[in-house]
Amino acid sequence: MLKLNQFVFLLVIGLAWQNVYAEDDIISALQKTQDCLRNQTCEAAKSNAGQAADQKALAAVGGNTSNEQELYNISADIMPMLIQQTGGDSEKMQALLLKAQTDPQGFLNSLPPDIQTKIKNLANAVEKK
Repeated sequence: MLKLNQFVFLLVIGLAWQNVYAEDDIISALQKTQDCLRNQTCEAAKSNAGQAADQKALAAVGGNTSNEQELYNISADIMPMLIQQTGGDSEKMQALLLKAQTDPQGFLNSLPPDIQTKIKNLANAVEKK
């Protein structure tokens, strides 16, 4: 369970630095953010904060780049839910992510079952190594 909570925390950290497109149209911003998470080719991923988050993510998955990519893919899948819950308000989104850092289990429980399963599967894969 500790590893699972760590993954949820990392998802939150990864999502937090992706708030760079907040001023854009919500749909466009969502697509850009998801693309950035899935491909790490955007400016935010190249920033110091993005590179630091990337190193933390890679370390959390034991240096396995495939598992790291899955972590980013899950984060991208969570983005539409965050936007829906906050109405696209970047301040509300930040508040939600800050709350998730203090209650990762509560954040996990708020996610749909398929996302929860992906997170648990990833946590199990990393724990086996």
